[in-house]
Amino acid sequence: MDVDGVAILARGIAARGPEGIVFANLDLRVEPGALAVIAGPSGTGRTALLLALSGRLPLVTGHLDVSGHVLPAQAKAVRQLIRPARLRPGYELEGKHRVREAIAERRLISGVSESAVEAALDRVRIAPDRTALIDELHPAERLLFAVALTIAGSPAGILVDDVDAGLPRAARAQVWAGLREVTRTGMTVLASATDPPSGDVDVIPLPVREPERPTKVLERQEEEVAR
Repeated sequence: MDVDGVAILARGIAARGPEGIVFANLDLRVEPGALAVIAGPSGTGRTALLLALSGRLPLVTGHLDVSGHVLPAQAKAVRQLIRPARLRPGYELEGKHRVREAIAERRLISGVSESAVEAALDRVRIAPDRTALIDELHPAERLLFAVALTIAGSPAGILVDDVDAGLPRAARAQVWAGLREVTRTGMTVLASATDPPSGDVDVIPLPVREPERPTKVLERQEEEVAR
């Protein structure tokens, strides 16, 4: 597997969710083949930033370039380049499916070969029981299985949300090691975590957002009505 990973350049980007601005005035650069980890406590906009960088959440301001594709105009092309392995909520493996069923479904949808799936499983160093339910897998193995199914199609980049959620330290090390193996193909890995690993990783810290004061919320609502 030899992949040309995505490069990302963002200047002054901001995005808004249902409850207001989720991140603002953010500058970042991600090199091809990097392991880039968006770090911060829950509620700081980690998932929103993953969505924005992959063309799945529109920005309200700023400049964002993904391998020469400028967002939001070329968001569709960016979504083809960067595929989600896990995004919460909404994009996770079905726990009641068996491993073999998940593989068959991914092969049918993505057109990847059995050998590509096997190579991807070897890449992240897992050998899940094909008869097991996905919910029966250890959480670390379940996450790496989702990663393997995604990288089997050789995208330029992948998204992995909440890497360390619910994992003890040893299991976190296993997952981070698997993601580092993915970057050795040239693929870019965009991940989020509360506690990023040390070593060869690009950490993108997100600050804790102060809640908007009621007067500010009212002012913003009045501005939107006036438009």
